[in-house]
Amino acid sequence: MAINKTEKIHPSNGMVIRYKGIIDVDSLYKSAKSWFGNNSYDYFEKENTEKSKPQGNTVIIKMYGTRDIDDYVQFKVEIIFDEILRLKKIERGYTGEARIVIKAEMTLDYKNKWKSFPFLFYLYNNYILKKKIKNYYWPKVYDEMMDLNSLIKSKLGLVE
Repeated sequence: MAINKTEKIHPSNGMVIRYKGIIDVDSLYKSAKSWFGNNSYDYFEKENTEKSKPQGNTVIIKMYGTRDIDDYVQFKVEIIFDEILRLKKIERGYTGEARIVIKAEMTLDYKNKWKSFPFLFYLYNNYILKKKIKNYYWPKVYDEMMDLNSLIKSKLGLVE
């Protein structure tokens, strides 16, 4: 398997968490946002919208962070609160349904210094750096993605 410029760490559709029950949206949002800062990621927010509908509010939040590991490798982790549906205020917060997607990837040569030398880029990644990519970088970003997954599940009460 050849190593490409961008290596996706997540499954094809991302890691999907589905939940139905009591959701503390504010706490979930704040915890996810602080995770980026606590793990030295530069934080960005693509979207944060709330729509009022007769069956309950719908919230969509898209956030991601990037972290430069060194001059060659950059990690990107993304959380998409894709569908927080039918949110209704109850005594202890909100009740509703959530679909949360977590994605992680690493970008090699994120500064594009090798773009003029595609063959050398291929050789460097697939022969010289391959072991470090597979044994160091890949597991590192995978562990961070799983840590974020655990954080979100614990905030939803899915893990003890």
